[in-house]
Amino acid sequence: MLNFWYRVIDFFVPLASLYFCYIIFLNHVLPESILWLGLMVSGLFLFTTQLLGGYSKYDNRTIARKLEVVLKGWIFVLLALVLIAFLVGQLNSLSRTVFIVWAFIVPLIVIALKVFINRVFILRINKPFQWLLVGEKYEFNHFEQMALSKQKIVTVHICHNDIGVLNQFVKENSVTGIVLNVKEPASNELVRVLTRFDLEGISLYSMNHFFESFLRKSFIPYDLIGVDYLDNVRRLSGSQYFLKRFIDTSVSSTLLLITLPVMAYSVYKIKRESPGSIFFKQSRVGQDAKCFEVIKFRSMHENSHFNPYTQENDSRVFPYGEFMRKSRVDELPQLWSVLKGDMHLCGPRTEWDILVDNYEKEIPFYHERHLIKPGITGWAQVMYPYGANTEDARQKLMYDLYYIKNWSIWLEMEVLIRTVMVVLGKRGV
Repeated sequence: MLNFWYRVIDFFVPLASLYFCYIIFLNHVLPESILWLGLMVSGLFLFTTQLLGGYSKYDNRTIARKLEVVLKGWIFVLLALVLIAFLVGQLNSLSRTVFIVWAFIVPLIVIALKVFINRVFILRINKPFQWLLVGEKYEFNHFEQMALSKQKIVTVHICHNDIGVLNQFVKENSVTGIVLNVKEPASNELVRVLTRFDLEGISLYSMNHFFESFLRKSFIPYDLIGVDYLDNVRRLSGSQYFLKRFIDTSVSSTLLLITLPVMAYSVYKIKRESPGSIFFKQSRVGQDAKCFEVIKFRSMHENSHFNPYTQENDSRVFPYGEFMRKSRVDELPQLWSVLKGDMHLCGPRTEWDILVDNYEKEIPFYHERHLIKPGITGWAQVMYPYGANTEDARQKLMYDLYYIKNWSIWLEMEVLIRTVMVVLGKRGV
């Protein structure tokens, strides 16, 4: 049902947008020749999205995947449109203003509608999707439970040795998928049963696959057994780094120009509410565990007692400082660090060297977050609330490793979109 509405959106949005662009900018209806081109574009966009896997069962759930499918498909369609219009002699009949506006707004409308339809579809589901957790029991934390609940997913644990119970449960209930969480090789009998379930259309996932697909974080078990999938966490390739650096430079430069009035006002408010230095400078750990100086707007009174964590209603924070923290305005000076190359726009959060030393000792794989430069914002920051203990740092590490392992321009765009949502919602992260 959801894919039906996705197809409706993909077919009608390009055509309807083209119609309204002609009405608004040229004050007349679509010429018949352009109408036929519009119909061809809609059909081609539908076909291209199908080829890109945009209508598969689980492949189009995330914003990053929607961005990838829609933008790839739309760019291909636009190139095909220009070529066809040239071949049939209709290139000059296309208004440049209409074409540019239309080319820009269609993917935005399509993505927004698909996100909206997806949420409506989830909210209207009365019967949740049942997933069986077969093997070792895992206690999902509060935030993991919330993430699964938003997707209408419930998990039921069954021991991997209880083959009879497993068969009976699947027979009597509607099971969407099975997550295998075992520490030793599965028995031949369990393999046969799982193979039969797979042929019957029940999805089979490993624990890490389930975490990455539905919780969008890497799985790091406390016993560290079977974590070979973390071997795939590597540095960005040369082309990936070049693309990421281009995004860093272009977006940071634009943001610096746009936010200059905000930064000037912040300087005035800091001086007024808490006389002293404007900036807060501190040594933070960057790529390859090398330290660099990070600069932020000062949000605490000077000479406040030392504590690496802030608490709710912290007396050290002055009123405008509290606003800066919630709105992320205090982070704006770090845009200079991005332009200098010390930081990325998106990446793992910068941490104090004293905290990193402790985390390195207590949290396995923590050093791998230093494979890339830290960021002003990041996947962990937009997916997990502000934390003040080692377990919170461990949870955020899972998101950081997912980000590094699965980096793409589409995931980068999703981080930026979610960051804007966080800032507008003034949720501290």
